[in-house]
Amino acid sequence: MQIGHRHEVRILYGDPAHGSRALYRQAMVGAGFTNLREFDTLEGFTDLVAVAQSDLILMDTSLPGGDVARLVADLRHGKLGINPYLPLILTTWEAERSLVRRLVDSGADDLLIKPLSTKALLDRLEAVALNRKPFVVTSDYIGPDRRRIEARRESNVPLFDVPNPMRAKLTGESFDARGLQQAVMAMNEQINLQRLRASAFRIAFVAAQIVPLYKAQTMPDAHTLAMLRDLIVSTEDIQRRIADTDLAHVGQICERLLLPARQMYERGEDFVFTIDWQKSFDLLKSLGDAVLALFHPDRDTAALAGEVAVAIDRFQARRMAQEAGQLPQV
Repeated sequence: MQIGHRHEVRILYGDPAHGSRALYRQAMVGAGFTNLREFDTLEGFTDLVAVAQSDLILMDTSLPGGDVARLVADLRHGKLGINPYLPLILTTWEAERSLVRRLVDSGADDLLIKPLSTKALLDRLEAVALNRKPFVVTSDYIGPDRRRIEARRESNVPLFDVPNPMRAKLTGESFDARGLQQAVMAMNEQINLQRLRASAFRIAFVAAQIVPLYKAQTMPDAHTLAMLRDLIVSTEDIQRRIADTDLAHVGQICERLLLPARQMYERGEDFVFTIDWQKSFDLLKSLGDAVLALFHPDRDTAALAGEVAVAIDRFQARRMAQEAGQLPQV
């Protein structure tokens, strides 16, 4: 890493402990990173990230004032700050498996378990700058792709090399504020389209599993209701993303889909099967397929249905393996 450009890198860093912040500052300044701004609460972070131009965020998960994982997800989904693709490293004292999984799934680039050495910190700064993972977009995740190489080869999900001004500065590339803004806007368009497609696929994926259960009058359990809730969230996400666009007709289809889905979810495990509901079940499935087709106009519907079927088979096989104790629950 070229030390001559490190002073140009803008870093926001936060920890509730003054001693930790002092150690981070000492380590980074000693390595040539002098453009630093610190915070000690999540409120302080949200205030800074909303207005401050930055190239990297380093923050501890125990910061008071809210849920760090939720905040990171909000950043990645464009609900917070001005650049959803900022490199972001989390630090934590807690190594409990479920918490680590939740933090990783928030979209952070890296998670450092404390205590950590100065070398470990600086090595991670260099890694996210020069060897950053490409981003992947699903119906509920935007962030670095952590899948194994084999899993990537089996998937047709596109990867995105998101803007990384820290890398540009450290390698001496030309990358001004206007250029960054244009790069972020262009990437936002690509990410938004992929998110729409991912949510549409998720809707068809869920509908194809739960509709047969309801048609067979299988009483919905917690798993079925969780999937139904997933369908609702994915549909609402599409509605939010196409607001004020020329896709009003898709919004109308989504609203028709949400009507029976919400009613089914609200009834929960007390659902009462009637003959009138059979048409609603068929409608839910057909509308789910329609939404998927609308976001893949160049794809054959039979091929799309085949991809949904393959995804369901893999999902159910993984779930059975987890229940049998052959795979870890995550």
